[in-house]
Amino acid sequence: HELMTCGRTMRQWGASTGATPCAVKCHVGLSARLYPLHLEGQDDPAGHVYVSGFLREGSEVRDVITLKQAARQTDREALPEPWVEAIPRLSPADEAVLDRLIDALLRGVRARLAAQHIAYLDSPRHAIEQYAGMLGASPPMEHLFRMIERVSRGASTVLILGENGTGKELIARAVHSRSVRRDRPFVAVNCAAIPPDLIESELFGHVRGAFSGAHRDREGLFASADQGTFFLDEIGEMDVTLQAKLLRVLQEGTFLPVGDTVFRRVDVRIICATNRDLLQLVRQGKFREDLYYRINVITLISPPLRQRLSDLPTLADHFLHRAARLHGFGPKRLSSDARDVLLGYEWPGNVRELENEMERAVLMSGDAEVITPDLLNPRLRGGSRRHPTAFAVSDLTMPEAVEALERQMITDAMRQTGWNKTRAARQLGISRRNLIRKVAAYELEGGDDDA
Repeated sequence: HELMTCGRTMRQWGASTGATPCAVKCHVGLSARLYPLHLEGQDDPAGHVYVSGFLREGSEVRDVITLKQAARQTDREALPEPWVEAIPRLSPADEAVLDRLIDALLRGVRARLAAQHIAYLDSPRHAIEQYAGMLGASPPMEHLFRMIERVSRGASTVLILGENGTGKELIARAVHSRSVRRDRPFVAVNCAAIPPDLIESELFGHVRGAFSGAHRDREGLFASADQGTFFLDEIGEMDVTLQAKLLRVLQEGTFLPVGDTVFRRVDVRIICATNRDLLQLVRQGKFREDLYYRINVITLISPPLRQRLSDLPTLADHFLHRAARLHGFGPKRLSSDARDVLLGYEWPGNVRELENEMERAVLMSGDAEVITPDLLNPRLRGGSRRHPTAFAVSDLTMPEAVEALERQMITDAMRQTGWNKTRAARQLGISRRNLIRKVAAYELEGGDDDA
């Protein structure tokens, strides 16, 4: 047989033995053993430990082996074979002792690697590798990060579109933290969380006596955000009457507190977010058209989790680690089967749902280090799989429903291809020119165009 180096021997054994220990002779006849290194939560070995004998300098057996190896390009059959029998080998008792030693060694290595992983997650370097608190390396997230870097330098109004639970406020904070206003206030308000009869006072403040219970002047959130950034989440839920006041702030930088007669001036950058189709709300008379065009200067898309599944393992590990520390547990890992379950689920609640499910898994696992499928929520194991978006069309005419479906399909294709129109058009089965026309008509421009 062809002579091989020990390095080649080890690579060959690693490929053939995989996850089980292997005991054979190396290419020169020495007793050798290969032990797989398994990390918690991983079925495939992360590496192997190779153990073999050695020969002292000047020994007769070593001289014969050297002569044998020197015969690579000559007549190998001319050399005698009895030298192989002279090589010392391990006895069964020696092999048992070696197995116990290596087992102890591997336990120590696994514990050290786990500790290093925890330290890495807690390290400033790992925090740097996150982008403003967001984890992701998928094409949609890389595109989003590039867009944030570009738009944060200006002062234009930004509209963030995305489903609930996708982290729209994190995007707004990222824009603020990279802008010239980073040292000024960042004020966030959820328009859907404040009762309609209170939101005007919350946003713009009021003067004493403006209404029952107004015993003193109160500064509104807009005044608190002066020189900084104001984030209006769920802007689509804002009352139409209040939208007119917001439009004045955007156009003139002034507002009128409730019950006052003197306009106040404020300098804020406004970032809005919604999970609703604002253009459809405009057609229904539920959102002012002039306000829509005023806030839709720059659009950022917050992709749903189902469109960035390559980020899911990293996100899941991050949430497992955080929940384990919060509740006083040791390191937790997902088994490969559990990861497959997570990757097959639709995630209607997006990253927020994943975070909650990982906290539940930590609590259900107890002292177990590996999260297996049976420890996951039954909804994930037997729940809905990924499927095309369903539209609620009961309130729409047929042309409106067709338009909504076309808009959603184009948006999904553009996100999935990183806003590459050539690939998106190919995926949709239409021409690139037709896609460009529809993107312009639906005002979906949100990324770099390809050549």
